[in-house]
Amino acid sequence: MDRTTSPGKISATRIICACLGALLLMAGLNALSFPAQAAGETTEPVYPSAPPAQDSEDEGSVLIPSVTSQEGQFYLAVTDAALDNVDQEQIMDAVREAVAGQNAKILLGVDQEPNNLKGAAQLVRGMLLFGDSDAMADDWLENGKELGYVGKGWIAIGVMLPETSGDPVQVYVDPGRDVSETQPGGRDAVMEAGAAEFAAGDYTEGTIAVALDATKQLQAPADKTLVKLIALGVLALLAIVGIIWALLAKKRKAKGVQVARRAKEAEVLVSKIHRGRNFLARRHVPDPGLPSTRTTSAIFAGIQERRTQVLALPPTAESQNPSERELNELRAREQELSQLGSAIILCTELAGTPAKNRDTWRGIFGAHTAKVEELALFLDLPGASDSHCAPAVRTVIITHTDALRQLRREVEQRGAGMRESLAVLEKLWPLREELDQVCKEARGELRKGSVKGEHRAKSTHLFESPEGEDGLGLLIGLAGKGGSR
Repeated sequence: MDRTTSPGKISATRIICACLGALLLMAGLNALSFPAQAAGETTEPVYPSAPPAQDSEDEGSVLIPSVTSQEGQFYLAVTDAALDNVDQEQIMDAVREAVAGQNAKILLGVDQEPNNLKGAAQLVRGMLLFGDSDAMADDWLENGKELGYVGKGWIAIGVMLPETSGDPVQVYVDPGRDVSETQPGGRDAVMEAGAAEFAAGDYTEGTIAVALDATKQLQAPADKTLVKLIALGVLALLAIVGIIWALLAKKRKAKGVQVARRAKEAEVLVSKIHRGRNFLARRHVPDPGLPSTRTTSAIFAGIQERRTQVLALPPTAESQNPSERELNELRAREQELSQLGSAIILCTELAGTPAKNRDTWRGIFGAHTAKVEELALFLDLPGASDSHCAPAVRTVIITHTDALRQLRREVEQRGAGMRESLAVLEKLWPLREELDQVCKEARGELRKGSVKGEHRAKSTHLFESPEGEDGLGLLIGLAGKGGSR
């Protein structure tokens, strides 16, 4: 099929063609051009042009072949004038296997004289400029003169058949910028291929020979798009693997730090537990010498029983890599031993003379007084004076203040001994129990919201969590070593 470029005044294509031809000729364009088979063919590259029509629109027009068949990378364009002399289907069947492994795209145009083209070279350039393929380089206007006009990966071939059978056939090859010869003289070999067939008048076989030789003598680099995509994919995969490895390494490092921290803490705790056991083994709870029905005797006995139970437990073994659960168990056991050791020391001091243990008694009275003062602060909170526990709070503040003053005098009196100190201790237990109960009720009012605790003064005892109900908790709470019940 032909693409017609008419030189009439209303034809935009004719005007563009004529202008381009004149422009390039005036600029002295010298494109690559190799000798064709026909003798006397000019090597000067010229683009299709035609003088203005004088009589009709079609007179002097330039016919450019359109692509009539395509097989993979092979594009065949045959003009109507040449259709009777070449068999397109036979050509496609012959080159199908050869072009299957060809990297370059081959544009082969076939035309026959007479026409307004000056040989096969103009046929090639006409297909590039006005054909329906994309073989023309995108930057041909800027860089065509220096780098060539055929796009990368393309081979443009023109075959100009003679008007009279037996005359020479012109062949012109214009490879793309990145197309190279498989061996020296490969381009000339393509232009000379099919000479015997053309001479015999078999234009179909001659054209087939040119196409097949082009696949052998000229080659384009493989399309690296897939390779680039694979490379980018590999790089992305490596980047992801690197990130994952870095995160895992960071996690392993953090885990290693945690393991080392737990191991160090466990080592310290085990050492403290051993020292605590050794202390309990050397010390015991003294006998207060009071009837078993007394509170002091019951508390002292309870602490002594707990001491015996702890010493009966197997020694704690060291662990090189303790879990968090094991570490919590070590913390709990160390705290128990610490509290039990403090309680035994406290029992020993309370069973002694007050003169030798003034600091201990000051601490006991000070802890009780601090709680009473906290109750006084409680009454200053919004809504506290109308709360359910307000009467009991007022009573405790008054009665306990007087009772503590009296008990302090008894302990500090000259000649007070073990008997006097234990008597004071027995009087302190009911006061402590009453104080803890009132504090518990006050905390309940705060939790219900009937008393606004956010405006209260800083608390040191009243609002802390209570100790246990056993003897150890009672004794520690009495001395102010922890919170109330």
